[in-house]
Amino acid sequence: MPNPYSEKALNLNLGLPLSSSGLIFKSLRFFGWLGSTFFRFTIEKPCLLSWKLLPVSLRSWISFKSWNVWLLIHKNTLGKSTALHPSLSHEYAALTTVMWGARLFPMTLSRMRFGLNQIECNFPPHKHLKKETIYEKNGKVKGVYITSQSGNPDKSSRRVLFWLFGGAFLSGDVSGNIGLAESVALSADCDVFLADYRICPENTIFEASEDVRNCYEWLVLESGRVGSGKQVSILGISSGGGLALRLCQQMVATGNPDLQLASSILLCPWVHYDWENLYPSMHENIVHDLVVTQSVYEYVVPLAETMAGGKENRLTVSPLGDSCSGLCPTFILASTHEVTYDEDAALAKKCKDAGVDVEFFTKEYLCHVFCLIPHLPESKEGMKKAVDFIRAKW
Repeated sequence: MPNPYSEKALNLNLGLPLSSSGLIFKSLRFFGWLGSTFFRFTIEKPCLLSWKLLPVSLRSWISFKSWNVWLLIHKNTLGKSTALHPSLSHEYAALTTVMWGARLFPMTLSRMRFGLNQIECNFPPHKHLKKETIYEKNGKVKGVYITSQSGNPDKSSRRVLFWLFGGAFLSGDVSGNIGLAESVALSADCDVFLADYRICPENTIFEASEDVRNCYEWLVLESGRVGSGKQVSILGISSGGGLALRLCQQMVATGNPDLQLASSILLCPWVHYDWENLYPSMHENIVHDLVVTQSVYEYVVPLAETMAGGKENRLTVSPLGDSCSGLCPTFILASTHEVTYDEDAALAKKCKDAGVDVEFFTKEYLCHVFCLIPHLPESKEGMKKAVDFIRAKW
């Protein structure tokens, strides 16, 4: 059986005869660095600002129209020839052709934060839903609460999805996730609370975790919206999945039955931050992951010590190293060919060995957080599985 991470086992680099360690690829990255540096110090900021100033509805319309035109052209020209594997959809092949080039350009903090915020273009907010900005306890609790459950429920029957955005702890925000969270909440027939938390490198993962806990305990114990944690399901994306797992572990440790959650949904969770002992998929799958590329990896890993608040904290801050005993029913979604696959598989096994009700749903050959890309049939399947799990555990 071929190594799943081997460059010879998959249709890498759009099927072109390019090795990621070869001279041609390295030359392309060098010229990508030159062009990117010129763009960064000349017109990048006004271009990104101009795009951001457009209404979300217009940006979404432009994005979807452009995608539909591109998909039609790609289907009738390149077809699936650029896909990592022929079993993937035409949509994923077209996405691969568009996103592959990102690995040639260096990542920066501003680019990462801009990109994660643009999730709102794929999932524009629903105008008819009531949104309430939450600012409590002198700013220790912040976020957006959205009323979306049908039937005007009271405190005893209300269900809430506690939402944690992702972004490698360095990016992501509540505003970019509102439309996506609303879509999931409507499908699951519940309200949703998007918790805001401090991000790195200005802060550490410990502080992000502290914010998440403050928000959750306020929701359950002080907000008056629910009677107990059994009316709350938590959903975390990537690094948000790590924070979600940490919160569930903390709530088990309290021994307070009112704080135990109904379920946790971990979408491609990043749960292991020991950069000196990474799982193989974290550094081997970057050769074909469309989201966590070589450029993203090279930018994020050197910041790991800062994010952990010091080298000595790399194990303490990783939720994968803590006990999974007593956790609520847990759904884990991952692609077998993304960077976090190995640690997600380890988490699923650890949960199963601890007697946790766990479902580990995987798809092959896809990128990190593929479930956030609405154009993909594979994404729709993954999100449906997640929603079905939420509904089944309430």
